[in-house]
Amino acid sequence: MCIPLLAEVSCRDVIKQARVTRVASSALKQLGRVNPKNSERDCHAVFRKYGQSLPVPISKMDLDSKKNFPYVKMSAWLTYLVQYDLLEHLVGCRDIAVMQATLKRFWSLYRNSNPDHMMYHGNAGAPLCPEMTIPVVQHGDEGRSLKRKQIMVVSTTGVLGHGSSHCPGLSFNDVAEDANPLSLNMVGHTWLTHYLHGVLPINLYNETPESFFQFLSELAADYTQLFNEGIVIGKRRFFVALLGVKGDAPYLTKVGRFYRNFLRRPTRPSSRTHCPGICHLCLAGKEGPDLDLPYEEYGALQPRWLPTMGAEPPFEDASPFLDIPIIHGDRQERMFLYDLFHNFHLGIGKTFAANAFCLLMELIQNTIAGAFASLTGDFRAYCRRTHQTPYHRRLSPTLFGVEMGFKECPEGGWSKGDFTRLLCQWLEDWCRREVVGKTELPLYLECVAL
Repeated sequence: MCIPLLAEVSCRDVIKQARVTRVASSALKQLGRVNPKNSERDCHAVFRKYGQSLPVPISKMDLDSKKNFPYVKMSAWLTYLVQYDLLEHLVGCRDIAVMQATLKRFWSLYRNSNPDHMMYHGNAGAPLCPEMTIPVVQHGDEGRSLKRKQIMVVSTTGVLGHGSSHCPGLSFNDVAEDANPLSLNMVGHTWLTHYLHGVLPINLYNETPESFFQFLSELAADYTQLFNEGIVIGKRRFFVALLGVKGDAPYLTKVGRFYRNFLRRPTRPSSRTHCPGICHLCLAGKEGPDLDLPYEEYGALQPRWLPTMGAEPPFEDASPFLDIPIIHGDRQERMFLYDLFHNFHLGIGKTFAANAFCLLMELIQNTIAGAFASLTGDFRAYCRRTHQTPYHRRLSPTLFGVEMGFKECPEGGWSKGDFTRLLCQWLEDWCRREVVGKTELPLYLECVAL
């Protein structure tokens, strides 16, 4: 199994590159002789021959849309990581003794935020083995294939790791409580921290969605066994506890089988069909004769939808993932976790950036076209100064949804969440130079993170 090929490039691209390379390598010469008609099979044979593939067993299952569909179990990944002394990529530390102290502390602290996790209500009410139970989350995303068709990528990632770029992990040699060895799993290449289970092209689940849920059922059975029974590797028994399922809103909607989801949001001031709600955790957006639960209440400390948390389940047909022991008691929908990065960068953050940008343009004494040109120049200069490559190099009225004039409500027209991050950073830099100390109007000053 070769993860880079599954994640990034095709085998035919590898063959083409091997044929033109000047590097003197017998492996590359053999890759260049591979027939593109059998690129996948023969390329992987070369990788295995020269020790460039991972010895992770690939399982097979029959879907309604495809026989012998290949996938990798989490138990197979865990076995490989333990046997090859690579456990640090899953728990953030390599030494078993340090791992046990780290996991024991993690589960003692996690209880404060989620006492309903099945880790604290294990077999017959008896707690499981916290020092040998690895916390993970399941992750999914629907990307695009080489032909721009949808493709579903399903993986698992550890909760603990080596920190983040803003808060790197501390040394795991010191497990004293004041050292706080618990660190996020946000640094390192995703090939090392995300463990692929399967890749489904849209033709496998678009017309036969039951195939997708057959695949999820196999994953759920493996997660359940890892939690209830664990797996013996060497002389130790390891357990895996799933904390939840994360992803963007379309993925959560598909996996959870939610009838209450963001795609059902109202698009008109009034309609004959009442909106059933847009959130799987509460009734925000639900319409009815005696209901007034607007989902746009972002800033209110006590929004009207808050008391409706857990009032009604968001699904009629249960997801296969509900069979995994995660949440004790009712409100099983809490296992499906919103991705805050998606929600901010492609949601409220994008709306704020677009509106703040158009509002601050009023401070520039120039025509609209001239103001956009001036800000584009400043934006590019900031990117060069901070060594960043923007996805959009030109700031235009179309990009901010105001091509018909500023009477329209600005709306970000970009699809990359990282562009929201870059735009907000540049806006903060520009405001500190052009707003702070030059105006006292609170509306403009509220756009600056002081």
